[in-house]
Amino acid sequence: MIKPWLFEFFRAVNDPIGRDDPAAAHEHFRRYLDLWVDDEALGFEGIFFSEHHFGPGYSPSPNLVIANLAARTTSLRLGVLGTVSGYATPWRVAEEFAMLDHLTEGRLEMGVVSGIPPELAVVGISRERAAEMHAETLDVLLAAIAKPVVSHQGKQFSFEDVRITPGFLRPSPSVWTASTSEASARRAGSLGLKMCGGFSDVEKLLPVYEAYQDAARAAGMPTGPDQVGIRRQVMIVEDEADRERAGQLGREGIETHMRVSSEAMKVPDAAHMALDPDELIYGTPTQVADEIIRQCQALGVGNFVASFNIFDLDELRRNHELFGREVLPRLRAAEIG
Repeated sequence: MIKPWLFEFFRAVNDPIGRDDPAAAHEHFRRYLDLWVDDEALGFEGIFFSEHHFGPGYSPSPNLVIANLAARTTSLRLGVLGTVSGYATPWRVAEEFAMLDHLTEGRLEMGVVSGIPPELAVVGISRERAAEMHAETLDVLLAAIAKPVVSHQGKQFSFEDVRITPGFLRPSPSVWTASTSEASARRAGSLGLKMCGGFSDVEKLLPVYEAYQDAARAAGMPTGPDQVGIRRQVMIVEDEADRERAGQLGREGIETHMRVSSEAMKVPDAAHMALDPDELIYGTPTQVADEIIRQCQALGVGNFVASFNIFDLDELRRNHELFGREVLPRLRAAEIG
């Protein structure tokens, strides 16, 4: 089985004037929240929210979105992929996740990432410091899951006998991270984290996923398809005659997203990053399902995380509904070795 998830960047109003209009932003929040509540009835496993700052999205604190949706849903799993450790302190990350574990009735999927270097650089956080904070935050979070009182000695943070309050609802909640290299995948596997990848073609990602499974196996940690996921951009059309148009719209959506993000991060070249062909999956529901299954089977992945670079909310809702009605059942029926 391939579990179907959504990945939400929670894009800001796609209009420079409307983006700064409080009424337009408020309506944008309302419509997105209603969309995510309705996604539960479509049968999605859950939604992962990302953390970003400085303009391109409305998700500087995805934990707040999860707290809102926790009260409006009952079965949808709610995740962060992820909390950017470079902007936070490890005890606060652990305590907020513990709160959400209770507020979601155990439906929380925790995720911690080191962050995007150009975005971190906007506020003077170096790649090296971000990597150190990421490693230490993960260490503290995993310790807090195991016991309520935590001590830690590191380069960025040092403390003794700090009580994490509240404690976690579940004894072994899932902790995710994102990996794009074999080294980061090995670390994730050895710590027993779940891992999500993306961006690159399947052929390039295969050594990353193999490194994860090998390291997890060597450390006596859980292995197999359910431990790993892949995030891809998706665009669906109903008529096969519109397939090439779907590919064009998908690429344009990614380019628009990258342009807005690069402006926020003050990195002009980021808007022209090359896109590996496997990153965008487009076509009819049957074509999309076939390609998702192909990639997941090739990588041994049991979680597919769909991201839609669609700025029109009516069109976004239509894509969610098409995916839920026609792609999702195929994924749940698929076999992953």
